[in-house]
Amino acid sequence: MFLLSHREISDKDLESASIIWDFLVQKDDLNKADLIFVLCSHDIRIAKYACDLYKNGYANHILFSGGLNFFTKNVFSDSEADSFAQFAKKEGIPIKDIIVENESTNTGENIHFTKSLLKKMNITVSSLIAIQKPSMTLRVKLALDKQWPENRFIISAPEYSLLDAPHQYMNLYMIINEIVGDLQRIILYPKLGFQSEIFIPESVEYAFNYLISREYNLHLIR
Repeated sequence: MFLLSHREISDKDLESASIIWDFLVQKDDLNKADLIFVLCSHDIRIAKYACDLYKNGYANHILFSGGLNFFTKNVFSDSEADSFAQFAKKEGIPIKDIIVENESTNTGENIHFTKSLLKKMNITVSSLIAIQKPSMTLRVKLALDKQWPENRFIISAPEYSLLDAPHQYMNLYMIINEIVGDLQRIILYPKLGFQSEIFIPESVEYAFNYLISREYNLHLIR
């Protein structure tokens, strides 16, 4: 098991993190699509959610996208995508309906490598259900708006709160560090052309700066 250490989290820390979490979470109404596009992570609950959508007839194929990063290399023995695909097979998803992209290491690569793989496989899609952790859904939406605008996207995630986000490999301290870093990327990435721009409410900006002052900075871009 790989679980980074944590420290005491104050009530104000938690209040600030909750403000950021609520801002980062996006969820569209579900409709059938050509493909379930899973941007993988350290949280296997995302794979379970994708399998449930498949079983309920929302799409005929699941594409898992994700290699390994500095954290997930300590969680999975194989790439994120291959690990999620193995989970899906155990859930009874037919192998013929699973596509794996296992080289990407960030959201931009998830999109770019997936587009290239689908083209190589002569698979054309016009609608996707894009799935990530709840706190990553806004980032995914903004990245898709910028990098894959020709497609119709439904953004979705399993239903859980900030307090329910921790799992066996990630405690609440690490989750808060992660969402602070995700918000920083939403602020910075439009300037780099990686994603669309969005207005940051004053309350969210204040919570962000407060948590940085409290040294929740492990996931920040240096």
